[in-house]
Amino acid sequence: MGYSDKENVDIAQMEYRSYKEGDPVKINNNGTTIGYVSKVVNDKKTGEQAFIITDGDPKVQKPSEVNNVTVLYQGSTSPEKIGSQAGEVKRDWWDNNKQILNNIEKSYKKPNTIFDPTKQMKSSAKTLNSAMDKYSN
Repeated sequence: MGYSDKENVDIAQMEYRSYKEGDPVKINNNGTTIGYVSKVVNDKKTGEQAFIITDGDPKVQKPSEVNNVTVLYQGSTSPEKIGSQAGEVKRDWWDNNKQILNNIEKSYKKPNTIFDPTKQMKSSAKTLNSAMDKYSN
C-alpha cells in the first residue's frame, strides 16, 4: 500500500503515541487504519522503544497471513522532559547519543574504522530481525 508524503510523516509521528498490543493505528483524522499494534517494545536497559504494526488484528490474524509490517522506532526523548522522564532522557542522550557523537568524532581521525554500535542500535536490529522472521511473507 502506498502513502503520500504527508501520510508517511503522519505515520512516523505515531512513534510518540502510547499504544497497547491490539490497538489500531490510524491516520487521516482516524479515517485510515494502517494496521494494528502486534508488539510494544520498551527496553529499559537499552532505551529502545518501538511498535511492530501489522496489517491485520494480531488477536485474530496468524503471522503467516500478515502481508505488511511497519516498525516504528521512537526517537530520543526531549531533554526538556528531564523532570518527568529522567531515565528515558539519560538512556537516549547519555547512554546512546553520546556514544554516537564520540564515534562520529573518532571517525574524523580514523575515517575507515568501524565503530561499535550502541546497545540501543543492537537491540533495535534484533527487534527488526525478529519481526522479519515472525512475519516472513
